[in-house]
Amino acid sequence: MNETWVLIHGGWGGPWQWMPVIEKFKDLNIPATAVDMPGMGKLEGSSIDLSDFVEHASQIIKSIKGQVNIAAFSFGGMTATALVDRFSDKINTLLYVDAFVPEPGQSFASMAGEKISRQIRAYADVMSEGEMIPPFFEIDPRYRSHPLNTLFSEVVYNAEKLKNLAPLYIECTAKDPQWTFTPLLERMAKNIEGKNWKIHKLNSDHMPMYSHTDELISILTAPTPLSSPGLR
Repeated sequence: MNETWVLIHGGWGGPWQWMPVIEKFKDLNIPATAVDMPGMGKLEGSSIDLSDFVEHASQIIKSIKGQVNIAAFSFGGMTATALVDRFSDKINTLLYVDAFVPEPGQSFASMAGEKISRQIRAYADVMSEGEMIPPFFEIDPRYRSHPLNTLFSEVVYNAEKLKNLAPLYIECTAKDPQWTFTPLLERMAKNIEGKNWKIHKLNSDHMPMYSHTDELISILTAPTPLSSPGLR
C-alpha cells in the first residue's frame, strides 16, 4: 500500500484525534498525515467557513505525489465530501468514520435541523465567542473552539463522483445515547444504508481511533474494503 492517508479530524477536534492511527501507521511504514484545520481554537478564525477547511486540505493533497486515501471522522465528513469534485481522480479510497455526509447543497446545520441549529447559535452567543463556538460538554482539554460559519456552509459536489469512489462508512454503534449528536448520526447511518454503500458496524463509542485502534487499522489496511469483517 503506497498511497498516503490523509486523515481529517472532527468538529472541535484536531490531529490528536488520529494520533493512535498515525502511530500504528508509522509501525507499518504507511505514509499518513493528519490535517490541522485553520482557525480552530482561535478567535481570529471567526471569519472562516467550510471553504477554508476544503482549501487547506486541498493544498495538502496537492503536495502529495501519487494517489491518496482519505479517512474523515465526524464533522470531517463535510470537508471530505467537498473534496470529491476536486480530487476524484486522485482519491484511491474514501472512508468515513461515524461521519456526517451531506447531500449536494446541504450544510451541517440543514442536516441537524432547525432546533439544533438554534441551540448552536444560542450557545455561541451565551459563551460570548461570537462566531466561534466552544466545545460542547467535552472535558478533554484538547478540544478547541470551532468556527461557527463552517457549520452553516453548504457543500456543493457531484453526487455521481462520490458514488463512483465507492466509499466505505464505519458506523459506531455504542455511542452515548444522551449525546446531542447520537440521534443525528444514527439517522445518517440509515441514510447511508439506503445508498447501498459498504458499511462496517463497529461496536465502539464515537472515537474508535482510541477505543478500537487495532480493529480500525485492520479496516483501513485491508487489501480491499470487501475483505474487512463485518461489512455488508
